[in-house]
Amino acid sequence: MKLIKKFEEFVYGGAGSPAPSTSPNPVTAPPKTSPSTKPGKPSPIRRDKPAVEPGPLAKLKTATEEEVIQKFADLTKQNY
Repeated sequence: MKLIKKFEEFVYGGAGSPAPSTSPNPVTAPPKTSPSTKPGKPSPIRRDKPAVEPGPLAKLKTATEEEVIQKFADLTKQNY
């Protein structure tokens, strides 16, 4: 008989399960920091790296044909 009563309570929804609570969840406040606390040390790993565009390694000077011929003539005169 005892098993039949438990089965009937289970099937027909007797007082077998407790009702869920309807109280709101307590909200916790964030921890307060006092002015006397010191900030932590900075991380050795840089998180925000600046975007750097590398410049040219050397600026090329464009020479005219006359300048090239003159330089070649000067260098060949020095060797003789």
